[in-house]
Amino acid sequence: MSVAPPPSPGPASSGNTTASVRHVASATGLVSLMVLLSRGLGFVRDAIIAALYGQGSMVDAYRYGFQIPDMLWMLVAGGVMYAAYVPVITAYMTRGEDEEAWDTFSILLTFLFIVLSAVIPLCWLFARPLLSHFLAPGLAEAPLTLAVKLTRIVLPAQYCFFLGSLMMGMLQSKKRFLIPALGPVIYNVGIIVFGLALHSRMGIAGFSWGALIGAILGNLVLQVFALKGIGGRFQPSLNLRHPGVKRCGRLALPVIFGISLPQVDSTINGIFIASVAGGRAILENTNRLMQLPLGIVGQALGIAILPTLSQQAAENDLPRFRDMVNFGVRMSLFLTLPLATLLATLARPIIAVVFQRGQFTAVDTGHAVPALVCYAIGIGAYSAQAIVARAFYARHDTWTPVLGGMFVAFGIFIPLNWLLIRVMSDPLAPWQATRGPALATSIGATLNFLLLFVLLQRKLGGLNVARIGVSLGRTLAGCAAMALVAWGLSWVITHDLRPARLGSALEVVGGGGLSVLVYVAITFALGSEEARQVGDLFRGRFSRKARAS
Repeated sequence: MSVAPPPSPGPASSGNTTASVRHVASATGLVSLMVLLSRGLGFVRDAIIAALYGQGSMVDAYRYGFQIPDMLWMLVAGGVMYAAYVPVITAYMTRGEDEEAWDTFSILLTFLFIVLSAVIPLCWLFARPLLSHFLAPGLAEAPLTLAVKLTRIVLPAQYCFFLGSLMMGMLQSKKRFLIPALGPVIYNVGIIVFGLALHSRMGIAGFSWGALIGAILGNLVLQVFALKGIGGRFQPSLNLRHPGVKRCGRLALPVIFGISLPQVDSTINGIFIASVAGGRAILENTNRLMQLPLGIVGQALGIAILPTLSQQAAENDLPRFRDMVNFGVRMSLFLTLPLATLLATLARPIIAVVFQRGQFTAVDTGHAVPALVCYAIGIGAYSAQAIVARAFYARHDTWTPVLGGMFVAFGIFIPLNWLLIRVMSDPLAPWQATRGPALATSIGATLNFLLLFVLLQRKLGGLNVARIGVSLGRTLAGCAAMALVAWGLSWVITHDLRPARLGSALEVVGGGGLSVLVYVAITFALGSEEARQVGDLFRGRFSRKARAS
């Protein structure tokens, strides 16, 4: 499809665009570092659970114990914060109407707290039928009973996630990203510390109690102190006629479905795989590995870019808005596709290094490899889709991404789950069925991104597709080279080194490190604009540190 390039901005606009890109890149680096720390702690947490309990039905129960709370978080708090709330608040801040922003914050917090106070007790009461009939049909009685118990432990944490999400939104609208990013870090620390302290007396339920304590400390207490630091104001109110609240309300309903799509994907996968013993644990473990590059790049870039896009939309600066979306898509693909390549090429040693110890054996590692490879295919599309969706949200258009997502989810993703899990099932190797939901997830993410991108570039009058295409070609060339290097070095290590644990670590560190260097060299040699921008960011940070010293 031929697309006209956006109008060339003048010198002042070009300078502003460059400054915006630098700010977003800097903010992305900060959030990425925190996300990397949080996800690293998440892997420590999952590795501890895997070592203590393996990859069987008890871990299935633990994962299903988060199903209802996670759905509640994504449907209520997550949608309001990320797409309906931040653009409205940022628009107020841009116009200098801080009082209106804080009034909107107070009214939403009061209203949604009341809503949660009704919904959480209902979820607590009906946890068993919700799991047995809808979210985990086919789950055996023993893990189902345990999952209900764990669900009821974790449910109250949603108050903390909800209250904290509104506070984080206020901080991010002020472009304060550090404290919001620390919330998940403290949350994971809570799970690890209190889970280890309590598991000898409570079993795997100790980790659920750790999740509750971590949510209180990281997502509530820390955010309260940070909000006070920026002069936060809260006055209980139910003035639902406030203009800011009305705007949030108009945006929130479709956002509830759009933002929660990844969680819906996970829920649907769990429904189809519930009858396979250990299937949920396999999907959760490999999905968390897939979420690492999405968190480090997709989530961090999305968090950093949304306030800037919202500001540009509020100022009606279309050229800079289009440039920023183009930059976000290119950078997300440049950073996530090589990580996806490593996950697919080094799937076995990565899983072994992260999980293989204690009750999690080499057999369990082998069972998880096919699912991780299938998940890796969709990482780039998932990351880029997050940027495109936020471009719609920044312009207060939330229906387009949600309708596109619903079309893909119900028209393609669910039928694909049903079809692929049957095509890929093997009675002699039941774990192979996990490839079906994982591959369906990647295909659905890719189609969703392509659909939203086409709609967005038509709405904006072009997104300079040629520039994205050239960037993608250079990125894929670098990925092909790094895959060959990683695979070759992995083959040598696998055939020449023992013990297996040392060999896996060398494959990940040596093969991964060398292949990343090859990727950087190839993309620089091909003139990748994104490689130069990342290099400039690092050089700028190091030069500032040198001057400070």
